[in-house]
Amino acid sequence: MEHQVRNITALGLLVLVAGALFVWGFFFLIGDPILVGGDEVVVTMDDGAGLNRGSGVLLNGVQVGTVRRVDLRPPDRVTLRIKVDDDIPLPADTRAVARADVFGATTLELVPGRALVKLEGGDTIQGLTPQGLPALATELGGQARTILAAADSLLSPKAVNDLKTTASVLPEVAQQLRGAFAELSLAAASLKRTAIEMETARTGAAAGETLAEVQASARAATETLNTMELSLTSLASVMDKIDRGQGTLGRLVNDTTLYGEMSATLREVRFLASDVRENPKKYVSIEIF
Repeated sequence: MEHQVRNITALGLLVLVAGALFVWGFFFLIGDPILVGGDEVVVTMDDGAGLNRGSGVLLNGVQVGTVRRVDLRPPDRVTLRIKVDDDIPLPADTRAVARADVFGATTLELVPGRALVKLEGGDTIQGLTPQGLPALATELGGQARTILAAADSLLSPKAVNDLKTTASVLPEVAQQLRGAFAELSLAAASLKRTAIEMETARTGAAAGETLAEVQASARAATETLNTMELSLTSLASVMDKIDRGQGTLGRLVNDTTLYGEMSATLREVRFLASDVRENPKKYVSIEIF
C-alpha cells in the first residue's frame, strides 16, 4: 500500500513538472517568457509596421528584449509594451524605430539619446514612423530603371558595332606604332654612332663639350623609346581585353574618327623619324672651332 502511494505521489509530481515546463515553453515560444526579469516600457507609434507579440527589441543589432503587447489606440496611435533587460541602461530620450527586412520580419530598434536621466520601468518613449517597404521598393525601382537604361545604351547595336570596328583596327594601329618606334630606335642609334665617331676624332675641347651634349640627347632618346615600349605593351593588354569583351571601354570607342586621327599622327611620326635618320645634322648642329 505504501509503495502504491509513493508511485502515485511521484506520478503527480512528474505531471506538475511537465505542466510547468509546458506553460513556460509556451510563453517562451510566443516571446513572453515568465520568470525573466526586466523593465517594462511603453512605446507609442503612428504605425505598428507589422510588430506583434514576441517581436524582438534590438539595441545596436543585439536583442535586449521582446514586445509583450500591442494595442491599437484609435484613431491613429499604436501602443506597444516591451520588456527590456534591466541591466541595459537607456537614456530617458531614447527613441524606437520599427525595422523590416526583405523577408518581412519586423523588429523594434532602440535608438539611445543623450539625456543624463535614465529610463525607468513604466516610462513612455516615442516611436518613429518607419519608411515602408513600398516606398523603399519605389526608390529602388527608379534606380534600377536608370541603371538598365544605361546598360541598354551600352549594349545597343550601334555601340556593339562601333566597338567591333574599333577593335578590328587596333591591331593595325599597334603594328604601325611598332614600326614608328623601330624607326625612332634606328634614328637614336644613328645619333649615337655619330657621337662616338666624333668623340674618337678628338678635335678639341669645344668639340668634346658638344659631343657630351649629343650623348646626353642619345640617352634621353633611348629612355623615351623604353617608355614608349611600355606604353605599347599596355596598349596590347587593352587590345586583348577588348577582343575578349572585357572592361567598359565601349564608351571611349564610339568616335569612329579616332582611327583616322591616329593614322594621320602616325604618318607624321614616321616622316619625322625618317627625316631624323637620314638628316641627323638638320636637328643636331655641331660646330668645331
